[in-house]
Amino acid sequence: MNSRQLLVATASALAVAAVLLICVVLPAEYGIDPLRTGELLGLGPLAEAKRVQAANARTDGSFMHAHPRKHRTVRIEINVKPREELEYKAKLDAGEPLLYSWTTQGGGHVYYEFHGEPTEGEWPKGYFRSYEVVESGDTANGSFVAPFTGMHGWYWRNLSDQPLTIVLEVSGYFSKLGRIEG
Repeated sequence: MNSRQLLVATASALAVAAVLLICVVLPAEYGIDPLRTGELLGLGPLAEAKRVQAANARTDGSFMHAHPRKHRTVRIEINVKPREELEYKAKLDAGEPLLYSWTTQGGGHVYYEFHGEPTEGEWPKGYFRSYEVVESGDTANGSFVAPFTGMHGWYWRNLSDQPLTIVLEVSGYFSKLGRIEG
């Protein structure tokens, strides 16, 4: 084969490839059908199936998530002395959700911080991550998904000279929940 024949064969192959791309691949894979050949060949359902499959792949994780442990709901009343500070935390695996609501009873406000410390993996010594800090409040509600396996929860400081009670309601897939002494 001389160079002219090789050039003609290459050009012919490129032309056939371009025709196949426009007439078959684009309609079947991407739903792009400028010449309506995909419609004539019945390739539209292939493109639609691929589009639906891609959309499902992007959203499947947000609709359902199985959990290794049983769901728990806990309501705790925490008595807090004037100017006292304390922590309550839940042990959560990475990716596990937690719903919470707390409010103070007896008047008064608290400083609070919602944060977590990892209990597994490679982390710098003393690492913690703060999720929310409020200088003075008497209630909070929220949802949370643990970014790492560890202890996640609340630090409260009673800002008043009067005792108060914090009513904490927690629901989720935590393995334990309790006051952190220290």
